[in-house]
Amino acid sequence: MKAGIRRTSASVILVAPNEGTSKDYKLLMLKRSDTTAVVLNQTVFPGGLLDEADESVAWLQYFEEFGVPQKELRRLVLISNDRPAILAPQGTGCYDRFFKNTIIWSREITLRLNAIRECFEEVGVLLCRSHEDLKDFGPVASLQNVPNLKSWQQRVHNKPSEFLTLCRELKVVPDLWGLHEWSAWTSPGFMRKGYETVFFMAFVNSQPNLLAEPSEVKETLWSTPIEFLRMTKLGEIWLLPPQIYELSRLMGVKTYTSLLDFAVKRSALGTTMFVPVTYECEGRMVFVLPGDDFYVPEPHLVREIISFPGTLEEFKSRSKQIHRYTSEGSVFNVELNFTPPNNHLKPLKFLQERQKL
Repeated sequence: MKAGIRRTSASVILVAPNEGTSKDYKLLMLKRSDTTAVVLNQTVFPGGLLDEADESVAWLQYFEEFGVPQKELRRLVLISNDRPAILAPQGTGCYDRFFKNTIIWSREITLRLNAIRECFEEVGVLLCRSHEDLKDFGPVASLQNVPNLKSWQQRVHNKPSEFLTLCRELKVVPDLWGLHEWSAWTSPGFMRKGYETVFFMAFVNSQPNLLAEPSEVKETLWSTPIEFLRMTKLGEIWLLPPQIYELSRLMGVKTYTSLLDFAVKRSALGTTMFVPVTYECEGRMVFVLPGDDFYVPEPHLVREIISFPGTLEEFKSRSKQIHRYTSEGSVFNVELNFTPPNNHLKPLKFLQERQKL
């Protein structure tokens, strides 16, 4: 089978304290418009495709003009031999050149620009820092008010390079330091077209006012991880596996502060690309992930669904290390029985967590 097309994208898991309490938190998700959704009520975190404007050298020049210290950009870059391709430096050369006038870019920066721009385009939230905010490169993202928000949102939506124009106009820079590397996913190999997506997590001090871009967004939703999963089970929203997986592992973190602390520390440990390898067991689909006994050394080369000669139960009985998800109607069941890669959170089963409440 011919290799499928994988388009590069980035998303933001935006976290805000629950109104009226200092303990728990809510996440922002949005329902895709009927013209852009894969199915009715498809619900996602804000995000979208990487644009050439996100990789413009003009951004690096602007950071320098604005007075952003090079060391603050460099500390966003993780140097490791096992970085996934989506987060590897682009072009030829080395990381040491990424702040110069060159086409060589650090993806840790361009994908953050991508995610911040898309968040503004889709819901009108501008995660940027002013000169005053640059006095402290803290982990909580800064929010900026935008005069003539609707007009600017449409300008950036229609022409992504206008995002730099907006930043110049408001005298702000995208808050790269408020985005914490969280995870990375690739669409299953049997899909002819798909995405490679990096998820970043960003924390704000309060829920910002939203302006949904009508051609892309039907509805915005603030809720808890377990409530989003409940809505999925009831058929009120429809989630793809990456969103279900991320919500499943967030169920175990109960407070805003503990999630912020975890996200900041974990982001320095890198990311393992989750490339699902798909098996069929008597009509049931199983998607195995890194570390599973049925995972393969080069998952990106697997372009077809692998047939397993047995039941789902037999497939599971032949595995000691389990890291996979299976479909049960409209809900995916996530299983992981060992320490997650990159010291990440272990996903919880929705029904088990409901019984604790």
